[in-house]
Amino acid sequence: MARGPRYDEIILSSIEVFAQTNYEKATTAVLAREAGIAEGTLYKYFPSKKELFLECGRYIEKLLLERYRAIYEETRGRPLEYLRRIAGSYLDFVRENPSMRKFLAFMLNNTYDEEFRRELEAFIDLNVRATERMINSAMEKGEIRKELNPRVAAWMFVGGYFTLVLMTEVGAEEVRDPKFLEDFLCAIFE
Repeated sequence: MARGPRYDEIILSSIEVFAQTNYEKATTAVLAREAGIAEGTLYKYFPSKKELFLECGRYIEKLLLERYRAIYEETRGRPLEYLRRIAGSYLDFVRENPSMRKFLAFMLNNTYDEEFRRELEAFIDLNVRATERMINSAMEKGEIRKELNPRVAAWMFVGGYFTLVLMTEVGAEEVRDPKFLEDFLCAIFE
């Protein structure tokens, strides 16, 4: 798979197409047209529509992980603050990127495809493990009650990502309340 000068443009336009239609309806002809390239050029970058779709998912994951790493550097040694900031950053991301939000929802709803499921599973597992480490650290520092099951809380926290996608997608008023994230975290950690 080539990473030429048009790579990001193809990915971003493809995320838009997948979000507006869906995987089945998004033909390679439409994907190429929206990217402003010939269909043959699309295949120079991606061997198949499925690989393009998976690469779109990886692109979104990379954007999120970059945000999470920056927050980690800023909050080093303050695990509960890290978790608060991650939740806020994710909510900002899904609000600011409606097409990427729809794409993530589509991935979640298409786990019947083994490759889509594996990609999503790997990303979720990475997030659950990182969250569990932060929860354990917060428990050691006395920031979170010790009776909490860190694995369960980590799954609730990461599962909350998709709740935030859903709430934002349907326009739930609660996500506009500045107090919402604190209530979200209290529901998990207290």
